[in-house]
Amino acid sequence: ISGVVLMCIGVSIQVKLRDTFVVLNEAASEVPAIITVVGTLIIIIASFGAIALLKCNPKMIKVFTGILLAHLSAGIVVGAVAYAYREKLHQTLLKDVLKTLDKYSEELQITKAVDSLQRQFQCCGAENYTDWLNTTFGALSSSVPRSCCKVPVESCVTDLNKYPVGINQQGCVLKVKNWFEEHIFVFGGVGIFLGLTQVSIKYSVN
Repeated sequence: ISGVVLMCIGVSIQVKLRDTFVVLNEAASEVPAIITVVGTLIIIIASFGAIALLKCNPKMIKVFTGILLAHLSAGIVVGAVAYAYREKLHQTLLKDVLKTLDKYSEELQITKAVDSLQRQFQCCGAENYTDWLNTTFGALSSSVPRSCCKVPVESCVTDLNKYPVGINQQGCVLKVKNWFEEHIFVFGGVGIFLGLTQVSIKYSVN
């Protein structure tokens, strides 16, 4: 069940944040694929365990127990490393997004992706809307893209030389981060479920 849940999460993130990954970086685009692969591996491991238990094969059961313990240990290590480096990752992400924004209006794919991201998350820039001042687009036009506008767009003033009325002033990195945090309970719930299941299976096998 947890494997299927992870596969569904991986696919849903890829659909929801397809354009977002173009703006962030190539490494981030691999996240949903990794989640989907992990879900697939869990299904394979669970199937192997079911066969081992049905056949009552001691060797297969030992191998299955070893795999579960290795999986649990790896999950704990990865989680600890990600938590320890979360601030560094945040700063790296900000730099990557700023570099991408500088290519706005120069590369069609990036232009579409940035517009899609800013509309979808109702955000503007990396950290805030003033980031556009440090881009080629902002330097030439002294404005932000129309995708920074709130609804209705007609009342939006994108000229940064004037008071930017009607634009979203919060940055996209924080908005995306908040979206992940709002949905993180799903990942946490699956992780806790996996850990408890693995421990209970280990003790029942022993």
